[in-house]
Amino acid sequence: MMLHSTYKGILDMKRNCYLGGVIFAAMFMMCIPQTDANVDVFVYTETVQWISQAAAQTEANILMDNIRGKSGIGRVVNDPADKIADWTKQHTEQNGHHIIVLFGDLPPEIYPEGNTQPDGSIAEEFLDDGNTISNSADWMFWGLGNRNAEAGLRNMMDVPGIVQWDDNTPMMVTPEGKDLTPSLEDFMTDRPFHINDLAATDWEIEIAFATNTGNKDGASLCDPCIVRNKETNARLIQVHQTNQGDDPKGEVIAEIILNYYLEAIKAEPQAVEPINKLPILWGNLKK
Repeated sequence: MMLHSTYKGILDMKRNCYLGGVIFAAMFMMCIPQTDANVDVFVYTETVQWISQAAAQTEANILMDNIRGKSGIGRVVNDPADKIADWTKQHTEQNGHHIIVLFGDLPPEIYPEGNTQPDGSIAEEFLDDGNTISNSADWMFWGLGNRNAEAGLRNMMDVPGIVQWDDNTPMMVTPEGKDLTPSLEDFMTDRPFHINDLAATDWEIEIAFATNTGNKDGASLCDPCIVRNKETNARLIQVHQTNQGDDPKGEVIAEIILNYYLEAIKAEPQAVEPINKLPILWGNLKK
């Protein structure tokens, strides 16, 4: 009996040590960054503003050629407006980090024109689940023919009073921009993000590739840059919001995605599978 009790005690000790190791490993894994982004991208060029459709398609083709097949990139599509609503709904998943790329127009298929659905639109739900929208050429979410005007951005961000004036604003490439977006040069933007408008909101400038000072610190305006919602992980990427500007939009968007965005979303802690498997492991140990 003494031998049996001792042997049983050793087995119990082994089980407890093994279980403790499993729990520790699972907790450790929770702190490891996500490794497989699998970001799908919808590039929309059917309606545009402040850029010809031909020019937008050229930039879109450059973007798609540069990101297709790259690690972390899933399916890249360039479909018309009648496809965007279904795609957006299908990709509205928590921290999916999928991207819609626009060239000056937010199609009414995902944000009803005239701001008739200021809250809960398909586009806003997509953002609020931790996904991303990129825009070039004109004020973000302004809409073709002033369909949404200032209220488009304000509703999508839930930031009353935010603006994106002014014309011919000098942008100087930041150190981060020089490192991550080699195609980007100093230029004149017409619709920069106003950094001060984000004060006391859930949004922050995550990274600025060019600003009015050439640095993120002390700057009041930026373009290109990424703004991120600290609560939802929604991101807005703006790149060359210029009026008929001959800017390397496609190259810069691709560089932002490949050189920064994919790494940034990997750094976000993710819940992992080992925790869910603990009951199964413990059940196996008891056998």
